[in-house]
Amino acid sequence: MFSTEYSLWFLPLCLLLGAGYAAILYVRTDKPELPLWVKRVAFVARMLVVFLLAFLLLNPIVKHIAKEVEKPIILVGIDNSSSLAIGKKSGFYKGDFQNELQNLLKNLEKDYTVEAYLLGDSLREGKHADFSDKQTNLSAFFEQVEAVYANRNVGGIVLLSDGIFNTGSDPYYIAGNLKHPVYTVAMGDTAVHKDILIAKVNHNKTVYRGNAFPLEVLVNANKFSGKSTQLKIFRDSTLVYEKAIAFKSDNYSEWVRVNFDADKSGLLHYRIRLEALEGEITQDNNSKDVFVEVIDQRKKIAIIYNSPHPDVGAISRALEQNNAYQVDVFAVNKFTAKLNDYEMAVLHQLPSVKNPAIPIINEIKQLNIPVFYILGQQTNYAAFNGLNAGVQITVGKEMTNDAFAAYNQNFASFSISATLQQLFPNLPPVKVPFGTFKVSPSAATLLHQKIGAVSTSYPLFVCNQDATSRSVIFLGDGLWRWRMYNYLFENKTDDFDELISKTFQFLSIKADRSLFRVNGKTVYAENEPVRFDAELYNQNYELVNEPEVLMTISKDGKNYPFTFSRSFKSYELNIGSFAQGDYQWVATTTYNNEKHSKSGHFSVQRINLEAINLVADHQLMHNLAALNNGKCFPDDSLNNIYKTIKENENIKSVAHYNKKFTSLLDNVWLMLLIFTFLAAEWVLRKWSGGY
Repeated sequence: MFSTEYSLWFLPLCLLLGAGYAAILYVRTDKPELPLWVKRVAFVARMLVVFLLAFLLLNPIVKHIAKEVEKPIILVGIDNSSSLAIGKKSGFYKGDFQNELQNLLKNLEKDYTVEAYLLGDSLREGKHADFSDKQTNLSAFFEQVEAVYANRNVGGIVLLSDGIFNTGSDPYYIAGNLKHPVYTVAMGDTAVHKDILIAKVNHNKTVYRGNAFPLEVLVNANKFSGKSTQLKIFRDSTLVYEKAIAFKSDNYSEWVRVNFDADKSGLLHYRIRLEALEGEITQDNNSKDVFVEVIDQRKKIAIIYNSPHPDVGAISRALEQNNAYQVDVFAVNKFTAKLNDYEMAVLHQLPSVKNPAIPIINEIKQLNIPVFYILGQQTNYAAFNGLNAGVQITVGKEMTNDAFAAYNQNFASFSISATLQQLFPNLPPVKVPFGTFKVSPSAATLLHQKIGAVSTSYPLFVCNQDATSRSVIFLGDGLWRWRMYNYLFENKTDDFDELISKTFQFLSIKADRSLFRVNGKTVYAENEPVRFDAELYNQNYELVNEPEVLMTISKDGKNYPFTFSRSFKSYELNIGSFAQGDYQWVATTTYNNEKHSKSGHFSVQRINLEAINLVADHQLMHNLAALNNGKCFPDDSLNNIYKTIKENENIKSVAHYNKKFTSLLDNVWLMLLIFTFLAAEWVLRKWSGGY
């Protein structure tokens, strides 16, 4: 069956055109050298050529049904965590096990589509495990299956792991949502080995200068009854605490509580260490580093709302997670506090239609207090536009759109973690006003509005920095839903709290009039890339990035030079992961014959989560296999997995029938037919002595 781009009524015209063209050449023409039958055959050939060429101008399309066979997909998740390289089976996993695993994958690839992932610090495609990851997230694998392969022909899931997970959700509950059989391989060792370790450390991440703060250390010991060791705590390289710990049983635990004084501002680095004992299975868990940030004073934040709203509770709870902030909440009609006592303010749906809050807003502007504006259906947009906060909103009708969050990759006012970036597209929509939006040149958009499936340039979350103060504007009504969603799916609100924390960090930064600025974290995990952002301004405080920005990182007398990459109008540097330790950095650039320089330091924190628990959880592996009629295998019988999957009659190929449309302009055989007619006509004319 075929159709054309134009009406099929043009077909007779195409035929008439071909016949007319052929008639001019062969009907009533004086060509005595051509026999009558040659004229007739040549007439038909030329007519068909012209007809087909005219027909192709109509762009004919052929519709047909195509059958596609999709082989079953076998998803393989391989635990790549370092806990498997610590136990007594580490030699087996790095040797014979690798060969058996590759043989299993090759056998599966004969009959199935195999997609393998490595599980650890991150979820990534891969078939070769080196057991180097510092943490394990098993639930991420099942979340990937649920999100990416929902409508695919998944035949089964193979998970090779020791069942130990130290980040993410419980994989059992995520896997329970799937309908595919799970075949597990129980790796690791379930035996309890001789070991002493620092199981947990409780401490304040932020304290105030002049205060005392506690450090609580949980010491565990297995099979060392009657032995003892020394617990030592160092600040930088100075020993500040020491205690002898005697183990009174083979399964011994003891909490050690120590108080320290926050005697100076900045980042304090404490290293906790247990002296090793002979016979330990590993010494990787005998030490732990903690960092405590000492600040001079608490920043006070006033949250002023037009009417009670769950947004207010969500923001205040997020801020309460950070001891650097003191939060006071007020209704606008009951606000009697002094604004000059506060470093930052939150105005929720203020100015509103019923309460413009002119005295409060004028005093905030007079004191240059940074403000987080949260807009909503009660906001007076005309009054808000008069504040010049960074966004102008023209509301045409009293209508709203449901807007999803779309992250702006070019946003450079502060950095956002990868997990938070991944969360944004999944957040529920918020209600935004229907109208037009104009973002000031001094503002940067963190989140754009996505209306339905259409990504727009309309702002949703904007950070503004002008010559006198800073402001942040959230244009949606329903911010509290984001925190609820974060808790619903992650069982924690860390990502939402990060967004609020980064927002107020941006607001709390005092106006920096320097032309060269470098931003980076002071503490990185050893499996986290070390990243910096830099900005260079001209005399008019306009961003420029023509000159190169160089950074030198030094440690123990060794220097490591790096060059920033240009990103939009600023700079960025991702230098990958660094070994544990304390580092100094110096960044330099030269612009208009003027040299600029910034310096600082950062520390890389060791992660030893994998060394804390070395006892494999084979019960979890059996439970996962039992969910959908799967099976659990020991780690020395991988060859049996292929046989079991092959015998499962429910794992089979699926045929899909799809309508396909093919243009005849791409048909080679039709082109050959046209050339054949032309060639036949030419041969006949030449053979008959024509020209």
